[in-house]
Amino acid sequence: MDAQDQIEQVEQVADEVFRVGEREIDWGIAFAGMLAVALPLLIGLALGEPTLGLLAALGGLNVALVIPGREVSDRWAWGLLCLIGSVVAVALADITQPNIAACVVVTFVWTGAWSTLRVAGKHGALTGFVLGAVFIITNGLPAQPLGPAVAALAIGGAAGLVLMLIAGGGPAPVQGEATWPGIAVTFRAVWSRLQISPVLRHHALRIGLATAASVLAYRLIDLSYGYWVALTILAILQPDPHASRIRSIQRSTGSFIGILIAAVFVYLSGDPWVLAAAASLMAFALFAMRERSYHWLVMLLTPTALLMVSSVFYSGVGLTEYRVLNTVLGIVIALAASWLLWGNDEIGKPPPPLTPR
Repeated sequence: MDAQDQIEQVEQVADEVFRVGEREIDWGIAFAGMLAVALPLLIGLALGEPTLGLLAALGGLNVALVIPGREVSDRWAWGLLCLIGSVVAVALADITQPNIAACVVVTFVWTGAWSTLRVAGKHGALTGFVLGAVFIITNGLPAQPLGPAVAALAIGGAAGLVLMLIAGGGPAPVQGEATWPGIAVTFRAVWSRLQISPVLRHHALRIGLATAASVLAYRLIDLSYGYWVALTILAILQPDPHASRIRSIQRSTGSFIGILIAAVFVYLSGDPWVLAAAASLMAFALFAMRERSYHWLVMLLTPTALLMVSSVFYSGVGLTEYRVLNTVLGIVIALAASWLLWGNDEIGKPPPPLTPR
């Protein structure tokens, strides 16, 4: 390969990584997403229950994040699926947390199973990631009484769902873009493709094995904020090595920029009210830009999550240092898994999208 070919290859990769879609910003959606994060955090601080406020904000953020800009019935279904799945995830995380073996087994099953939702397109992939992430994060946070924790997340998620539905349809679908065929069709398609094709099976096994191995490792060595390793793996791993490399670049560049943004706020103030307000501002930017590109989504989701956690579990700038370390570890493990676990078979392309209604 000569120099010109190498330059063209680099330009092609850069175009994939930093491509920005021409989607109109919906300020109503941005405001609703901000409220889904801000209200639970601020209420939790005001009532002297910051951890429950954080769990409620996590529920609101995740449910709001997966709701697409489509007709109301589809948006309701995606949000409700995420809400119910998140509640189950928190319950499983709390029950299994005291036992490392149980954490590893449930991580393998839970993350692998939900990764199969990618058959429903980008919103299915995002929902699968979010439901895996809820389990990983809550399993890594300090344990909370099960009843209040589940109630907090359910209330926050329900509020996020209502806010996003009130906000409206969001950005109009791109012309020719397929609409989601619904929950029943999606799950039937998942089961059918798991039976007849190695694509989904290998992808689910790869994610389950890699995330479970990372959970086992960080629990055994007691790595601070080790759940971010598993979270990074979950975000990066795609059905083929090339897509995983693109995701790793998007994730690393977006995360590191986001970490710097969070570090500035954390360095300037340790006041939980200030940090909660900063998290709310980042959430507003996140929901304003989420349709533009994955790189922008990661770059704004990272400081939103870090500032949410810092408003409750303040560790100074050290929190961002752990985030950098754990992100790097997660990227290395994810790339290794993309090559070593069925990286050279016919799994080279994502599953075909479902047929629209």
